[in-house]
Amino acid sequence: MQRPMVAIHRIIGIIVGVLMIVICVTGSILVFDKEINPILHLQTHQVVPQKEKITLQQVAAIIHQQYPTTKLESITIPQTVNQPFHVLIKYPNKIKSDIYINTYTGELLGIYPRDTPMIKIVSQLHTHLLAGKVGAVIVGVCGVSLLILTVTGLIVWNGWKKFSIGFKIRWQAKWRILQYDIHKVAGVLSAVFLVLIAVSGSVMVFDKPIKSLAYWMTGQTKITPPISIISNNHSQLTLDQFLQTAKNALPQGQPTILHTPKDENAAVRIRFRLPHEITPEGKSFVFINQYTGEVISIDNFFNTPKVEQLKAWMDAIHTGNYGGLATMGLYILIGIISSALSITGFTLWWGRNHKTKPQRTSA
Repeated sequence: MQRPMVAIHRIIGIIVGVLMIVICVTGSILVFDKEINPILHLQTHQVVPQKEKITLQQVAAIIHQQYPTTKLESITIPQTVNQPFHVLIKYPNKIKSDIYINTYTGELLGIYPRDTPMIKIVSQLHTHLLAGKVGAVIVGVCGVSLLILTVTGLIVWNGWKKFSIGFKIRWQAKWRILQYDIHKVAGVLSAVFLVLIAVSGSVMVFDKPIKSLAYWMTGQTKITPPISIISNNHSQLTLDQFLQTAKNALPQGQPTILHTPKDENAAVRIRFRLPHEITPEGKSFVFINQYTGEVISIDNFFNTPKVEQLKAWMDAIHTGNYGGLATMGLYILIGIISSALSITGFTLWWGRNHKTKPQRTSA
């Protein structure tokens, strides 16, 4: 049992090792950029609480005044008294920026371009290796390979009979032995997270076929986005009125993001977090007709098809979004460890197969 597992572990590791390093490192960069980097800019991400907050409509007016050519895409609603409004805008050239506005004074705290050229490249490397659909499939295969590597690594781990041996690192030993010890200890300590990342990443890559198969097997109907029926007889509703309508429709939830309509047929979409949902922003929605202010539909996350719930869980698990800042920080570390496992695994294989043979001396 051990020898075949060792062979499988080595072969897969050598074949996908370089790609694994690229995917893991870029994944760590993306998590840092989206979740950790904002913490480093507290001057734009924290405000001093005051008596009264400005309204969503006032936020929209500020954006229109400062950036008249842009479209307001969404407003993230502060969940604590010291959080600012987080506004997403889109320029005519399709480029987006994140803007932070003081919840009480309306002061613009900062603006950051979303998906800078470097981050775009990093994101494309992570999702499809800059190779389109073929690259996306390769990334999915790498996810499956990581799962196999983790399982086979656990099988051949030498600590099952005696834990002290499996977790021992011989710091004073030769470089090759030290690499082996680091490889086995780092691998077993990160195994659970590697499995979670591998499975969730593969599900995300093969999302469409998995969903199609699941809907076909269960006989359920795919969810289609609600639309607004265009009406000439309507009053101009404010963003705050839309928000209040949504809160009345889903009182057990906490509103997190208001999405403005993408076009004349789209609905106003308010995102909610229900108790026990896995993500901080939630995955429940209230859709409202942008012309009449009537509620079109309510998507309670726990009432959606199981495949949609699974997808939401996979998204959160893959990014570490389910456990807050500490978990996401750990995921960055896991990405670095994964790369280190690929490097140490390769050097161990190389050293094993390219040993310098001692030269014979003539008598």
